[in-house]
Amino acid sequence: MATITLPYFVPTSELPQPLPTNQEIHDSKDQYVDNGGRRVVRVGPYMIKYGPAVSVIEGENMLFISRETTIPVPRVYAIYTATEIFSDTNTEAESTFIVMEHLEGDTLHFEWGLLSAQQKDHILAQLREYMDQLRSIPSPGYFGSLGRRGLLDCIFWTGHNACAPLDGPFDTEHALNDAMHRKFLYNNISPEKAEFYRRAFPVILQGHKPVFTHGDFQRKNIIIKRVSPTVSSIDTSSGVRNLNLEDDTFGITIIDWENAGWYPDYWESAIALFSCGTWSDDWHLWIGKSMDLFLNEYAWMQMLRVELWS
Repeated sequence: MATITLPYFVPTSELPQPLPTNQEIHDSKDQYVDNGGRRVVRVGPYMIKYGPAVSVIEGENMLFISRETTIPVPRVYAIYTATEIFSDTNTEAESTFIVMEHLEGDTLHFEWGLLSAQQKDHILAQLREYMDQLRSIPSPGYFGSLGRRGLLDCIFWTGHNACAPLDGPFDTEHALNDAMHRKFLYNNISPEKAEFYRRAFPVILQGHKPVFTHGDFQRKNIIIKRVSPTVSSIDTSSGVRNLNLEDDTFGITIIDWENAGWYPDYWESAIALFSCGTWSDDWHLWIGKSMDLFLNEYAWMQMLRVELWS
């Protein structure tokens, strides 16, 4: 589980066309995301995620998943860093660039209201297979990211304050719980409520093993592409082809592996349910078809996250 050596580039023979230059990336008008020190743009067959807030770990996670499972993830062509000058602040910062394949299709969030129950069943069955594979990756014996690095979930985030790291890695669940309790203190939230969590976590959040976790399982991070119906038969008298019009076959790719790592086994379902947001449709009824749900743990994590960012 060693980390990769940077810069990382696939052999030129495996590229669909020459990699874009940094200038071409900056000049791209085909922008998908531009916030929080992260930008996502398209240049030809490539999607590029870059910026000072982009982590090398995200690219490493996709390479790791491609090697260890059959879960479809974007092909990674390059990972590198470059020092850039930002004109709005006139400061220098190191940006990470992850060059990936551009994926055809739409997000599951976009397609959800257009799908039949049968199609949803088909998609969730595939996702269940992928989540089972993810959780079957052998544990390194700690809670943390690849290469025994810290976890990137925002619940452990302390900015650039190196004096107060809370991200681990953690050798025990108790140590991870303690970091979540200390996040309350770091955010200057009621020390009495922090004390409540300190006493409650060892009772509620205990006995969970580290399993590899996507860390942001929601529909916007699932790309689906409808596969054309296949010929099921030919009417020999008329020569007319009878098509399978159920149209319930989809190619699925999971994106946004930034937060992935070994978390307690309840974490994936807690994040997935938390991401239901306003609970405006039936997505919450289907999440349990893709993974086992830990409802008690979700309720506690929901309370914690809402209080941290309310």
